[in-house]
Amino acid sequence: MLTPIVQQGFCLKFNNAAQRIFGNTVRPIVYVWETNTRGKPWSAEARLVETASGIEISFGIGPESATTKKKAKDIAAKSGFEWLGSQFPSVDLSDI
Repeated sequence: MLTPIVQQGFCLKFNNAAQRIFGNTVRPIVYVWETNTRGKPWSAEARLVETASGIEISFGIGPESATTKKKAKDIAAKSGFEWLGSQFPSVDLSDI
């Protein structure tokens, strides 16, 4: 019997990429909330939060909307991962 290969989700990729680039100085977070939009009731935003100085500075990437909570979260995390790759081309993220 073959065991299916579990692919890494974009939330994990976004987290790993942020850790590779920033170390422990910036936390990657994906916020998800329910909206009143009938066709796409879930929104999510990838954020990078810096807390080294004790002041939270949040940079949001998104928001993204989708029909399910998981899909909105994955789309936002993918946007965050792709944004990190575009902003830090010298950092190799191909193995994440």
